[in-house]
Amino acid sequence: MTAADGVLVVIGAGVVAYTVLGGADFGGGVWDLFARNRKQRELIASTMGPVWEANHVWLVFVLIGLFSGFPVAFGQLSRMLTVPLAVALLGIVMRGAAFVFRQYGDDPKSPWGRVFAIASVLAPASLGYCAGSLAVGRVGGWFPVAAAALAVACCAYLAAVFLCREAVTRGEPDLAVDFRRRALGSAVATGVLAVVALPVLDHDAPGLVASLGVAVAVSVVAGVGTIVALLRHRYRTARVFAASAVATVVAGWGLAQYPVLVPPDLTLTEAAAPAQTLPVTLGVLVVGFAVTLPAVALLFRIFSRPAMMRE
Repeated sequence: MTAADGVLVVIGAGVVAYTVLGGADFGGGVWDLFARNRKQRELIASTMGPVWEANHVWLVFVLIGLFSGFPVAFGQLSRMLTVPLAVALLGIVMRGAAFVFRQYGDDPKSPWGRVFAIASVLAPASLGYCAGSLAVGRVGGWFPVAAAALAVACCAYLAAVFLCREAVTRGEPDLAVDFRRRALGSAVATGVLAVVALPVLDHDAPGLVASLGVAVAVSVVAGVGTIVALLRHRYRTARVFAASAVATVVAGWGLAQYPVLVPPDLTLTEAAAPAQTLPVTLGVLVVGFAVTLPAVALLFRIFSRPAMMRE
């Protein structure tokens, strides 16, 4: 494995982590849009509140690794994806601002809640559009649109599964039942969207679907495992299966596209930074991951406990 491969692995790990953890975070906002009562919104807010900013650290790793390790690819993607990336950034900023203003405002029915929820849909949809455009090597066509819809569905799916466990931990069994129903529905919806998206991808990027065969099969098994675990009220197990279902597809996409970074023909070797700088970049990223992983794990562990235990 070369230093360029190592940097790419770190970038891939960051993408997977952001997709799962950041995706669940975005999904909480999606469900906030459809929340029927205050208790549902309070569960979403109390679950997201302590950790939501931490999830963006994975996106920082991705951007730094791409800019420092593969500047040619970074420049090409920045030009190709200017509009959807700008929309995603707007969604992330508006979402963060709205979340804070709503939490510290006096009016529980503040319009900031609606801004937060809409931005929580806009951001993952835009990022999904970027991912779809990267997969086919161009902006436009139907697959980026399908990828945008699939990204929002995956976020809702992850969030609903995670919130089931949080509701039980916080002693809210009625909310667990409610989000269990939503998790099952979003799991089916995500599967249907994936089935629709695959032939579109095969049309826009022939050969990529065949390379994704193993990843898709593993993801299907994990998705079925999620549904079974939810039906049996095994929410901790369901979280593992749900995260695995999404992470497998993202990782499989990266492996299927390797060594091409930007289709149709910009490869790892052509896009890499000078050989003298890559080992330094890799070392910095590895050290950063080594520091960040246990810190984030501790953060999640602390705030996954009931409030009285944290006190």
